Amino acid sequence: MLSSQNIDANKIHDKIEEMEKMKGNIFVKNMANTVKDMNKNRILNYRPIFLVRNPAEVIVSHIKLDQSITGEDLCFEHQVKLYDWFQEQTKEDPLVINANELIKDPKSILTGLCDKLNLPFTNEMLSWPAGPKPIDGVWASAWYNAVHQSTGFGQPSSTKLTRDDVPSEFLALYDEVLPYYRKILSHSFLD
Repeated sequence: MLSSQNIDANKIHDKIEEMEKMKGNIFVKNMANTVKDMNKNRILNYRPIFLVRNPAEVIVSHIKLDQSITGEDLCFEHQVKLYDWFQEQTKEDPLVINANELIKDPKSILTGLCDKLNLPFTNEMLSWPAGPKPIDGVWASAWYNAVHQSTGFGQPSSTKLTRDDVPSEFLALYDEVLPYYRKILSHSFLD
């Protein structure tokens, strides 16, 4: 899938910097494991925001589409390493958001996030038009179905998934990533 996308980090960063010059502040969604082999100095001026989910929820969701999942795929260890690297390089704490808290109270979380970033909050951040977006990438058809059907933040799940909800063949994976999740979540600006 990635072979159809531009994976040259320098070209991608050139495009991001070009867009920033044209539009001002921009939001870039990335996965921590895609950053590990790049020249990180190019992202030192970014304000990183780590959006983290409970590993039980991530695993149960992920295995619906890909049963060959690994700790590397889940990125928890990479998130911790990237968080630590940013903190060491910038002497500032990157922002961490618990995805469940965002879903539970998006207006409050986004208002707090905007305050931390010195950006204005607008209610337009709480909704979006349904359907695919040109920036989705080739993986959208496999991973973004629910997002494409949504027009805003959904209702939080009434059940919180735990280790007991993870299929037995994925328990070792859960146990592998849980310490990284707990470490990154301990930095949440709301917890």
